This record gives sequence, structure tokens and C-alpha cells, in this order.
Amino acid sequence: MKRFYLLLLLFSILVASAQKNRVKDICAFLGNRSDKNFLGSGNVALVIDSTKAKVLFVQQWKEKGLVDWASGTIKSWSPDRIEMNETIPPVGAKISYEPTSRTIWISRDDVVGMQLIWKNDTRESITVTASFSGTMPGKLHAHEQGNTSFLSSTAQYSDRVDTPVHYSFSSSDAPELVGRENSDYSLKYQFTLQPKQQHSLTLLLGIGIEKTAVATALKRWDNSDGNAVRDDWNSWFDKAIPHFECSNPYFEKLYYYRWWSLYTKMIFAKVGHFYYPSPREGTVMYEGVVSYSGACVSVDELRWMRSPDWAFSTTQEFFAPGNLNDGYLSNHIWDWGIDADESNIDTSGRSVPYQNYAVDAFYGASLVHPEAQNSTLKKLWPQFRSNLASYTSLFDIDSDGLYETYPWSNSAGQEWTARYSYFDPIPEMFRNERGRTYSPDGSRVKEDMALAEKIRNTVVTDPDLNWPKDADELYRIYRTTQDHRLATVDQSTYAYKNFLAASSLAKRLGDSANETLYAKLAEQTKTRIVSQMWNETDHFFYDVKPTINRQAKVKATTGFYVFWARMAEMKHLPMLQHVFNPATFWTKYPLPSLPLDYKKYDQIQQAGWNYWNYATWPRTTCHVVDGVLWAAKNLDASLSVQAGTLFDRYTRMHFPNDNLQIPNIAERYDPHTGSPFLENLDYNHSSWIDLLMQHVAGITPSDSDVLTIDPIDLGWDSFSIKNVRYRNHDVEVEFSKTKGMRVKVDGKVRAKSPVLKKVTIRL
Repeated sequence: MKRFYLLLLLFSILVASAQKNRVKDICAFLGNRSDKNFLGSGNVALVIDSTKAKVLFVQQWKEKGLVDWASGTIKSWSPDRIEMNETIPPVGAKISYEPTSRTIWISRDDVVGMQLIWKNDTRESITVTASFSGTMPGKLHAHEQGNTSFLSSTAQYSDRVDTPVHYSFSSSDAPELVGRENSDYSLKYQFTLQPKQQHSLTLLLGIGIEKTAVATALKRWDNSDGNAVRDDWNSWFDKAIPHFECSNPYFEKLYYYRWWSLYTKMIFAKVGHFYYPSPREGTVMYEGVVSYSGACVSVDELRWMRSPDWAFSTTQEFFAPGNLNDGYLSNHIWDWGIDADESNIDTSGRSVPYQNYAVDAFYGASLVHPEAQNSTLKKLWPQFRSNLASYTSLFDIDSDGLYETYPWSNSAGQEWTARYSYFDPIPEMFRNERGRTYSPDGSRVKEDMALAEKIRNTVVTDPDLNWPKDADELYRIYRTTQDHRLATVDQSTYAYKNFLAASSLAKRLGDSANETLYAKLAEQTKTRIVSQMWNETDHFFYDVKPTINRQAKVKATTGFYVFWARMAEMKHLPMLQHVFNPATFWTKYPLPSLPLDYKKYDQIQQAGWNYWNYATWPRTTCHVVDGVLWAAKNLDASLSVQAGTLFDRYTRMHFPNDNLQIPNIAERYDPHTGSPFLENLDYNHSSWIDLLMQHVAGITPSDSDVLTIDPIDLGWDSFSIKNVRYRNHDVEVEFSKTKGMRVKVDGKVRAKSPVLKKVTIRL
């Protein structure tokens, strides 16, 4: 009997160990939805429509023809595969006997596959003939039997980038016939199914800039089913990122969905101006690599990977000398070059950079991975300094340490927000109605005067504003203020954080002169924000018109950035009442880009000028959530419940109608219903993972060997975050209401508490 119990104990230990080491099936966890038609591997994206399948490589689309046999309607989506409703492709295929299933999948090494499965449920043998056709870029080459690929082509990436791109086909069965004529291909397969026999055929397309890499990828998958591809995806989720579980299903689902989405934005191929791996802003739209979304919020998220490679490579991509514009960050990086956003060019022809906090984002990543940043910092330090110089040379016309949005609201990435119309309504709203580069020639005098009157009746402006009495005065105002400036809270807090980070980075390099310089600039900006932008009566931080130092009396979500920048003080806490006030920003899905108490709220909605004057944008909301959570932990603990509710509402906004199965990351959302605008975008324009790591796990990055865990209580029954790599140590944070909080470092319990609370651990 004793032996039996020993064996039972051993068996229990083995089972527990197997369960502990089992890789979680994240693909299945995120799957089982029919509303998505996109698969992505980073370099490659596939968008499946009912009669065509579009293929993206880096930033170039093949709109149709290449793999249209992957077209159809969606039965079930997962990150790695899509099961199709139609078992016979509606385009690009002829099949004599209908398969039982058709699945499209994508591998992490840029192979698109289609697996067809037949089953003979009859009593007689069946001969199946299956033909597929399409068009490949470049000249086609057929290969001898035995090669990994039986059909390939090579084509120039684009008419502006001469990098050769290789396309290669392979399949699990050898084709009976490979046809090619000019750029058209045809493939024919034939096989016999005996009664009760099952047969699988997989077609594979590999795409890449290195022939050997494409061949290796095809060989890896040509005899495997889709399960092996899924295992590879799940292995990445298991090894590359922290593991998160919690009693709130919305947070757990969005955590892994955000990681998948960010992965699909990464460009790894060295094509044109893509020198280092870095993320696009979108995939199905907005394929540009953009300074705010790429160099800032993406780095905030990527720093929590176990390896710092992608976080640092993203910074290197933006600060590569070939991607800088006159020493400062470009707005966009394209395969063929930089910028070319004509709406961000001032009247002197200069391309003005988007607002960003790229230096601070790099510094934040270096706090998590200090062991890996030294060589990168030394290489990028001259470019950091030249970029920071743009603040004084481009954005501070009155040299007061408050930094301006210039030449108009677009450089803030918040086009036509009402705050910009307070002092300069005519150039702002004429761009809205007439186009971003409108140049009046006198042919629309009557219409333009009517538009000026509409603007006057629709937006809140400075009471002393001079309105034009005739067309000559209107056009004079338009031309002389086409480039206009507003010192803004967001631009100034970005500058403050960049300067503060640069001072710390200079200290690491032993550059005492620049350490002092940037510390002084940071302090000057902080002082000016607090003294010039704070309105004691309204309890709000307002933007300021430079030179005349008058506040633009329009509340904006960006006003709360002083909390995100960690510069707010106890006396500023009354401002947060606006966040939680249903009369201003506290909607069901906060924070709307225009407060509900804006004096001409109805008029601006009726005019249709609501792009950044209605919806809740994750881009700004993420920073406000971060700032409010920080304030709850550092300024007023009584805010904790409200701060947690704000984070919860921000999270639930990603789930239309609270449907747990269909998270999305839209460009913006209806603040009252949560309905998404551009829900299929999976927009890389905001942070969320970073909020979870800092405020749920409580891991507070700092430039020291003391680990600070400072979680906020969201009222959950339990959560655990494991597999975190922080300052060259493995960190785990676990909590349950029954067992309390436990923090492990390198496998050893270093802190315990019956409740969630702040603890410090020397590493």
C-alpha cells in the first residue's frame, strides 16, 4: 500500500510539472471569431476578401492575383489561421471533388499556406483533380522535381526601391503539372482516395528578400500541417513575452491580443529605408512607420519583451542618420524615403516633425533592460542631441521653455481639435473644409466668406479675436496665419520628459555638460507649465498662445498629461475632478476628445467637425489613464477606486457590446456607446501593455538596483504575471484574495503580503 501511495505521489508531481511546463494555446485563446479577415507575420500580411486575397510585403500590396485561391468568407479566425466557409476557393481554383475543409494559415517566417483536406466517405475510390492559378510578379521559373520550390519569381520591390523580392511556391504533394505563361501560373494535382481514406494538400507561398531564407522556410513547413505553425506561434507567446492570467477575462484577452497585433506591425526585412526592425502604425491601413506611434508608444510596449532587441531596434530605425530630417525625427518612414506629408510642411517648405517623446521612450526601455542599452546609446547619442535641438530652434518662438504645435494642429497628430481654433480658427477650419493645403485664388469668395461666418458660429474663440469684414481681410488673415503656433501641454510635457531622460542618459555617458544642460531645460519647462498653463479658477492646464501668454480656454484631454509626465503636485489634484465629472469627460467610455461642457458642443457636432472633437481616442486616453493611476499611488490614495474604474473602462472599450470574443484596437471609439471607428485597423497608436505592467503588476522601472512593486488594487480575485525580464532578473508577481501577494525574483520568494501593497526589493 505504501508503494502505491508513493507511486501516486510521483504521478501527481509529474502531472503538476507537465501542466506547469505546458505551453498555453494563445492562438486558440484569441480565436473562434468570424469578423476578422487578416493574417500577419510582420513582413507579410494577407487580407482575405470574398473574391480576392491581398498580399502585403513590408509596405507594398499585391491587390489581387497572387493567391486569390485563398479568397472567400470567414468561418473562424485565429492569429495563425483562418478556416474558410467555402471549401472550394471561389476564385483561382477548380476542384473535381469538394474538400471537407479549407484553412489558410501564416507562419512567423513569412509563408502563406492553404491546407485542403478531403475524406472519402463512399464505398468506392475517388480520383480528385485540383487546379490552381494566379499571377506572380516578375519572370517565372519552374524548378526540377526534388527542389523545395517548384515555381519561383523575382521582382524589384517597387519602382522606387530596387531590392529584389523572391516569391516561391511549394506544396505538400508534387504537382502533376506546372504551367507558366508570362506572369501567369497554373498548378495541377491529381490523387486517388480509397474508401474511408483522408488526404491533405497544402499549397505554400514564401516571400522574402533572401532566397535561402525563403527556401528554408518553405522546407520547414512543406510536410507539416497547420498545427505545427500554431505550435510555433504559441512558442513565441510562451518564450518572448510575460505570461499573464487574471480573474478579469477582458484584461487577459486584451493582453494577448495587443501582443499579437503589435507583432503583426513589425517590419523585419531590410528594404529601402528600413534598416532595423520597427513597427508600422497600421497594416490594413496606415502602413507608414510614424514617429509618435513607432518611436514612442510602441517602445513603451516592446520594452516588456524578455529581449530588448525590438525596442532598441525601433529607436535605432528612427534615429538612423538616413531617416533624420535636418537632424530631427522625420514624420514618416517609407520604404522609399522619409516624410512627404505635405500637410506638415510649413510655408517656407520645411517638413515639421510630429510631436514625440522618443528619447524618453528609449530611456524607459533602458530602465527595464540596462544591460543591453550601452552600445545603442553611444551610437545614438549625437542623433538624440540633434533631435532635441529642434525644440528651441523650431518650437519655441518666444524662448520661454513652453513648446508649440507648429505649423498647425496636424503636427500634434490631432487635426482640427477645438483648442487650436481658439486663437486661429480660420486657418484651422479652412483646412478642414477646403483641404489641408488650401490656397485661395479668389474664385470662391462668396463660399469662403460664408465659411468664415460658419466658423464664427461653430467654434469657441478668444473674445478679442478679429473677424474679417471682407474677402481681402479674410485671405490676409488666412495667409498670414496659415503657419500658426500654440504652446501646448502635450508638446511641452513631451519636451520635459525628453529633456529629463536626456539628462539621465548624459550622466550614464559621463557627459556632465549635457547632463546639466538638459536638467536645466527640463526644470525650465516644468516651471513654465506650472506657472503659465495652470488655471487656478478652472482647475485645469490650458494651452497658451506664445508671446502674448494667453490661455486657450478649451479643456482638452492632453491637459491631463501633467500627471502622465509625473510633474503634477497635490495642488493640481482638483483637476482630476474633470476626468470623473459626467458633465465634462466622464462618459461610459472616457475620455472624449472634446468635453461635453464645450460651449458650442452641439454646433461643432452638427457641422461635422468632429474628427478630434467627439470620439474617445486610445492615443490620448492611454496617457491620461497612466497619469491618473500614478496620481492614485503617489498623490492621493483615495483616487484608487476611480483610477481603477478608468482603466477598466479604457479596457472594455476594446470589446464592442462587451463581447469577449471580438477585441479590437480601433482608431477611435464612440464615447457613449463604445462603437469603434475603423475597427479592423488594429491600430498601433496607443499603449496598454505598459499600463498593465506598471500598475497591475506594479513593476516601476527605475535606474537603480532596487525593484519597486507598487500595484493598484482593481478589485480582482486574482492575477499573476510571470516570465518578466527586468534588469537581468526574472520577476513574478502573483496575487489572490485568499493567498495574498507574492513576489519572486529568480525563482525565490522575496516579498509577501496578505494584501496588495508597495514593496521594495534589492536586486
